[in-house]
Amino acid sequence: MVSARGAEYGWREVTFHRDPDRARGPRQGGSPARGRAASPVIGLQHALGNRVTGQVLARRPVAQKGTFEHSVRIGKLGPVEVAESNVADWTSHKAGAEDLVITTVKGRHSGDLQRVADGRTRVDRIEVQVLTGQNSWAVVTFKNAVIRGYEADPEGKHESWTAIRFDGVDIRRTSIGVPRP
Repeated sequence: MVSARGAEYGWREVTFHRDPDRARGPRQGGSPARGRAASPVIGLQHALGNRVTGQVLARRPVAQKGTFEHSVRIGKLGPVEVAESNVADWTSHKAGAEDLVITTVKGRHSGDLQRVADGRTRVDRIEVQVLTGQNSWAVVTFKNAVIRGYEADPEGKHESWTAIRFDGVDIRRTSIGVPRP
């Protein structure tokens, strides 16, 4: 006997399997479909709808956590915006580059940076990131450096300091596609 529904595919019999959960009626509490792991976001989406879930999960900007064209990470501090530096001497391999001389924008990190400079303790790594073209950037890492000469400007907007006596310098260049100036 050929079923009307399966006849067009040449099936002799078509069997239907019932979902045992459907026999009990509609699901309660937004339980996940079979084979999927339970997710609080899916439960929220079932309860509130797509638009409201998107609004709840939308990212809010965090103050002082941006991406800067020129930035520095000092150990665990940062990223800190760089106003001026001689890191271009390092990326271009100039022979006269001995120390990292840098001016950064003051912020929450400034007190910690001044304590490190006053204590002349070693910082395991200082990473300076700079844009070098339209689609290229370089990260210069100074390993085991000592910070000295911390000085804040009279206006209180910038601070200058120098990284000295570092063990090594690592320069990584990255570009998306062919580097462009």
